[in-house]
Amino acid sequence: GSSGDDVKKVQQRLKDLGFAPGKIDGYFGSGTQQAVWAYKKLVGGLTYQDLAASKDPTIVSPELWQAMQDPIVIQPRRPGTGTHTEIYLPLQVMAIFTDNTPTLIAHISTGQLDEMGKPKQWCDNTSYNTDNEGQPLDPPVVRQECAYAKTPGGVFRFRRKVAGNREGPLGGMYNPVYFNYGLAVHGAKNVPKEPASHGCVRINMNIAEYFPSLVHVGDRVYVWGHDGKEPEQYSRSESLPSFNAPDPNATTTTSTTTTSTTTTTTSTTTVKATTTTVKSSTTDKAPTTTVKATTTTRPATTTAATTTAAPTTSV
Repeated sequence: GSSGDDVKKVQQRLKDLGFAPGKIDGYFGSGTQQAVWAYKKLVGGLTYQDLAASKDPTIVSPELWQAMQDPIVIQPRRPGTGTHTEIYLPLQVMAIFTDNTPTLIAHISTGQLDEMGKPKQWCDNTSYNTDNEGQPLDPPVVRQECAYAKTPGGVFRFRRKVAGNREGPLGGMYNPVYFNYGLAVHGAKNVPKEPASHGCVRINMNIAEYFPSLVHVGDRVYVWGHDGKEPEQYSRSESLPSFNAPDPNATTTTSTTTTSTTTTTTSTTTVKATTTTVKSSTTDKAPTTTVKATTTTRPATTTAATTTAAPTTSV
């Protein structure tokens, strides 16, 4: 809600460092707010839990403003030529680097966690307007399904882009760019301080307007998980998302009626769907990010995860 030249200075400094405060207009809106969150986490070393517990998560104090004047250089953890994306789940921050220079650093919200710090199970009615081959379904098929809100760690690649609003089984995704089956980086109206999605990577709607233009199909995506492992340390099975499955507690009822000349008989059949859902476990540990010009990061050899099954979409 603040406005004026001081806000403009903060916005410009954040933009110069690669963050995304939005238009440099001197108004402290949601874009500037989320850019400050991302700065405090990536440069300030806060986890998303630290930020949520802070009494002033958005305030830029005089001390913070002075620290922002330091010769800060934000470096990738996986240096190299070209463009790649790094996602830090313990920080809830995403960074895009082109030739080791940050072109976008953004606050994000990924898969929701339960009280134990593990992906939270969800069960909901899902609506499918296309089949597994992408063919339209009219009317859409509604199913009662469950899965875990898992954003897996690992090494991936951006596979496809969809322009505009894409209605998935669990709701709308704006300008999604897919990297792990049905998991995508996409715009959302709600990007809170904590993980809150079904598994996708939510970004601010304003950032989502131009995010697809910053990345390319085939670019690598490195995801550091909550358990503190390096992206390359995850096995293929660990890097899989939690696929939607029928709700084991869902019931459907069908009725048939047989009529004779003297009596009417009605029979009712109840069918219960069964499934087995495997729970993934995670713990929270904050990774480190190089932010000083005098520090370098050792590159690592990476192997991209490949996928073949039909995608299901989580948001």
